[in-house]
Amino acid sequence: MLQELFGLPPFLQLAIFALHGVFVLFAALFFMRVLAGGASDLSSMAPVGPSFAAITSIFAVVVGFHAASIWAHRQNAERAFTQSQSAIYRMDDVLSPAGVGAKEIRTALHQYVDAAVHDEWLGLGNRRMSDKAEQAFLALEIALLKQGSSLPTTTQSQLMGLFGDLSKARTERLWIGSHHTEGYAWLAVLLLGFMSHLAIAAIHVDKQRAGRIMLCLFAITTTVTYWCLGIIADPYRDRERINPRVLLKFHIVVDEDEMAAVSPGSCGDQPGMVC
Repeated sequence: MLQELFGLPPFLQLAIFALHGVFVLFAALFFMRVLAGGASDLSSMAPVGPSFAAITSIFAVVVGFHAASIWAHRQNAERAFTQSQSAIYRMDDVLSPAGVGAKEIRTALHQYVDAAVHDEWLGLGNRRMSDKAEQAFLALEIALLKQGSSLPTTTQSQLMGLFGDLSKARTERLWIGSHHTEGYAWLAVLLLGFMSHLAIAAIHVDKQRAGRIMLCLFAITTTVTYWCLGIIADPYRDRERINPRVLLKFHIVVDEDEMAAVSPGSCGDQPGMVC
């Protein structure tokens, strides 16, 4: 449910958090009125002013830790994306006609990237692995093991190292995609935010007009806080910073026919070619 919420457009998320803020605000106002109506001496009913900080401080600490966790997931997602992009581009360069010319391994690489982008990323939102992508990834590994033996030893080592980077980046991407939303952490934040509203209402039981002002301000503040965290909770929704279609843009697109048309001594004019 939370993953669907954080996948909504930002302003729709703001509307949902605003509705939550209105509900909590009216609940706190009702709690303040009930306290005031059940006491003959309001001064004896109102807690000492600074006492509400015991609850709001815990709320602030939990929100801070939760925000730090969200940012950590976001940074890890960007690092995994960069690592995956670098491994894919470098493997494609090495396997291309301008490199070692391993056409079958390169085709397996392209098929995996296409399945990972369209099926796992755009189709499933990285919440779980795609069967098609998993099969393509296994086919790439088998192609490297079977046909890599015909390549020079240094090339084999380089390709297996890049494949290891690609595997690690994929594992981290899928883990973040399925774990970036911590349900219990969000529950704790929302409950502590609600308790903070009640604490503010309690200390203003003898000054209800001031209490209403403070509760409105606090409700707006918590709503904006939840919204700011909600729109960055899923790191893969930001297509400007992490755009999966970039992985489909390979550096070298020279095919075998074009390579054959180039004479051995004239490759210096061809961009991206290795002489």
